Amino acid sequence: MKLISDILNDLVNDQISLSVALNKTKVLATRIDNQALLNWVNSELKGYPNFDSVPDYRSTQGTVIGDFTNGRQHVTNYPLPLPELGDDMDEKIRQFRTVDSVTTLEAFFDIPVTENRDSLVFPFPEGMRSSLEDILRNSNGPYFQLINVGIKVPFHFATSVLASVKDKLLEFMLALEKEFGIESEISDLQGNNAKINYIMNNTITNNGDGNVVNTGANATVTANITITKGNKDALAKILTENGVENKDIVELLTVIDTEQSEGNTFGTKVTEWMKNMLSKSLDGTWQVGIGAAGTLLAEALKAYYGG
Repeated sequence: MKLISDILNDLVNDQISLSVALNKTKVLATRIDNQALLNWVNSELKGYPNFDSVPDYRSTQGTVIGDFTNGRQHVTNYPLPLPELGDDMDEKIRQFRTVDSVTTLEAFFDIPVTENRDSLVFPFPEGMRSSLEDILRNSNGPYFQLINVGIKVPFHFATSVLASVKDKLLEFMLALEKEFGIESEISDLQGNNAKINYIMNNTITNNGDGNVVNTGANATVTANITITKGNKDALAKILTENGVENKDIVELLTVIDTEQSEGNTFGTKVTEWMKNMLSKSLDGTWQVGIGAAGTLLAEALKAYYGG
């Protein structure tokens, strides 16, 4: 596919802005109607909506710095010696996350080289400044005033974020090319979003949970199953949408009504079929992560049996 080739060429050319490759990926995601890929690309192009949505590769630990006075003493941009706050609180305070778009991060390098370009600083909100002032006043005396405070990281952190985005997108595109072939067309990708999401989860988001929704960091997975009791067409549709091959679906439908389900316990033949599918998930034949696969199959079968 020329679009994938164009994106790969842009990614390996250091003279071309990363945003060019991301915009072409946005076109690809739109044409194949892949919402997960489109959401990620839009976040990188426009910036993330909040700190909670920022992925790990955009996060690091920094140094807490501040401007303060203590009597006649006045200090600026000084690393603050915080008292023992506990490991969890200390880690949260020192965490630096950037929501800035790729374009904004690239623009940092157009800033003239001065002493202001050696670091990135995120100022803390007023409430946190006030709380830290109270804590520091206990150890520095009643005249201590914290004027400004924030978290500081080396300027090259912006470089590492851009490098991570480029590397993840490059791995994703190479995996797409390997899976669907160098000569693949848009039509080859359309309708294959289960496979594409699996590839994305193992190259970009790295959670490996396929087409089933992951509600935590590799923790709980839930599948949106809408199957009425005994509806084979609906069961087959759910399995097809999640990348199960037609021959495996036919095999299940052949045995599913020959034995009964009791609660969460399925019959011998259905259980053997499930084990076979989980094995395919483990060896990559069925491209859905093992945690998501187990949840998907169990929930779909329970819904079919009316559980």
